[in-house]
Amino acid sequence: MKCVVAAVATAVLLGVSGTSALAVGESVSINIVDAPRPTPKWGYAPATRSIAPGTWVTWSNAGQDGHTVTAVDGSFDSGNLDPSEGFSWYFDQSGTFQYVCTLHPWMSGTIFVGEPSGDPSAVSGQPSATSDQQPPNEQDQPSPEPGG
Repeated sequence: MKCVVAAVATAVLLGVSGTSALAVGESVSINIVDAPRPTPKWGYAPATRSIAPGTWVTWSNAGQDGHTVTAVDGSFDSGNLDPSEGFSWYFDQSGTFQYVCTLHPWMSGTIFVGEPSGDPSAVSGQPSATSDQQPPNEQDQPSPEPGG
């Protein structure tokens, strides 16, 4: 029943406004990744993203554990996202927005919002775990060999 109500409400809103959903803003996706990677390599993929103002960003928990998407400045917070859940935020102001997973603080990411210069979907292909903020239970272990 909720799906039917949501579909009808969406149709009414689109019919009244006379615009398509894309007119509201572009959208980009970021995956939250964890297993089977070693814990220090968990993160957001891509770790950094450059977007234009008026863009929706959707984070999807593609991992096996719960995660959050929490702005360092407090401007947004997903709450706990279980596996397969997602969170979207509309960025309408220019600026740099750093975020972390409050459950796994070594996971971090950055959204750069501004007018596109060159490639509007510039990304870093690596997840965002940082080597200086390893999980407490792995700080005393040697770092894994590169490529492994």
